Amino acid sequence: MKADFAAQSDQVIRYCTVTVTEPDIHDPSSDARRLALALAEQYSIFGIEIGLDTLRVLQQRLRKSDWTVQIGVNNNRVVVVQRPDQIVPAGFGIDVGASSIHVSLNNLVNGDQIAQKSIINPLIRFGSDPISRVAYGMTTAGGFAEMTSLIRSSIKAAVEALAAEAGLVSEQILDVVFVADPVMHHLMIGLDPSELGTAPYTPVLAEAFDVPANELGLPLAPGAMVHALPLIGGHVGSDVLAAAYHCGMGQGDEVTLLIDIGTTTEIVLGSKGRMFAAAPPAGSALEGVQLEAGRHAVPGAIHSLRIDPETFEPRYQVIGSPYWSDEPEFTPSIEALDIGGFCRAGLIDALAELRLAGLMGRDGTIDPVKASLTPRIREEYRSSTYLVREAEPRIALTQHDVRSLQMAKAAVQAAARILLKRHGGDRIDRVVLTGGSGVSIDPLHAAIIGLFPDCDPNAISFVENAALQGAKAALLSRSAREGMARLARETRVIETVLDADFQAEQIGAMGIPHRTEAFPLLATRVEISDNEPLARGRRESRRRRA
Repeated sequence: MKADFAAQSDQVIRYCTVTVTEPDIHDPSSDARRLALALAEQYSIFGIEIGLDTLRVLQQRLRKSDWTVQIGVNNNRVVVVQRPDQIVPAGFGIDVGASSIHVSLNNLVNGDQIAQKSIINPLIRFGSDPISRVAYGMTTAGGFAEMTSLIRSSIKAAVEALAAEAGLVSEQILDVVFVADPVMHHLMIGLDPSELGTAPYTPVLAEAFDVPANELGLPLAPGAMVHALPLIGGHVGSDVLAAAYHCGMGQGDEVTLLIDIGTTTEIVLGSKGRMFAAAPPAGSALEGVQLEAGRHAVPGAIHSLRIDPETFEPRYQVIGSPYWSDEPEFTPSIEALDIGGFCRAGLIDALAELRLAGLMGRDGTIDPVKASLTPRIREEYRSSTYLVREAEPRIALTQHDVRSLQMAKAAVQAAARILLKRHGGDRIDRVVLTGGSGVSIDPLHAAIIGLFPDCDPNAISFVENAALQGAKAALLSRSAREGMARLARETRVIETVLDADFQAEQIGAMGIPHRTEAFPLLATRVEISDNEPLARGRRESRRRRA
């Protein structure tokens, strides 16, 4: 038995079957003391902690199981006391994103995912971005408490639904790990995030932290804990830390850039011993917020777009249907869907496809001259718009949408260049893109729009929800938790907007893919046409009017 227990050394929750001495008139010591002595003698587990919820059921469990029970322990804390045949060890990994919450129920022994669920973050009503939520809390009496209660109740409902779907009772859920941006991290735990609203963006707590699950209102095993992974710092949270760990960052000499795209975008760049992170001022345009054509990644949103370079006609796919819009099966497949708008993957596709088709130039202007060649280009709002879908609801990418997306992607590319400068190199060996569950971002299209500096297209990849994958690793492995804590300590947060070169870098990165720089590595895979003469003509016209 001791050998089996020792083999679990890297598991966060370890299990052992222990026989407790039955009390008698000569030794009427407490059940808790005799359980502690049995664990010390049989497994060399000393100084155990037994919480009040576990104590309430301890006597009944010992007597009903004839004094032999299976114990689940987290470090020295007793999580659960059960009959030897009853434990089905499971736990939750949770990614608390600004717009969506992803919950994964997993087997704690073999790591298998039992079930998964995604829900909309209910705090969207208080603003799409973390700073808006801080502002609401600071200007509304009881605002922070209101948001904490709402986020906890939403996660509780998701946890209960997944456990019921898997046929598990609350006492079979033994552990939880969650990741989040710093504001959502504080609200989840119940800390005041006010100082995250202004520079220098100081958190109350950045280190790894454990809190009893019942304090967060989660109905789990009596001694279950919720583990909050450490924040990196500033507005760079445990979500991107978990993603970086999952993608193997900081383990070799290869310079890797990780971009976690969401309502807030966070990036990490570096190699072993030299890691840097930033939260670029990209806003939420890449998530589709405040864009006419934008939408969250929900059923009915466009996630893939292709434009024929000769006819300029679009074809697209939406979340919830496997068919392209020009296939006969498409129309019946979307009858139950709420069609409308692009999610983040679709917005990146749209910019890249307009550029590849020659409908948009390096400066991001949709070419009005092309209106003579295709009815898809229309003059609206004193500029050009590309029409994707004419039927209701209309879906179109306006020039205003393009400019908003340019500003967002330019901030990300500029921040990556600043981090690369701090790292001391002139090249990026690998780019990893990630985001929430359900929709993949096309790596080549992300390169075409210039979301990041030039990189070998073969070294660009997309990893679906790397943050949740990292949280699941921490759920299963104590060494993973230690590795993430070490990575957080080794990563330096850079406020890129304070860098003297940031403004110039952002102006240059407004081009698609860049205003002045060639992208020779990208050119090995794709040739991009240009309307630079048109752009020069507009600039000269503006100068004459001035």
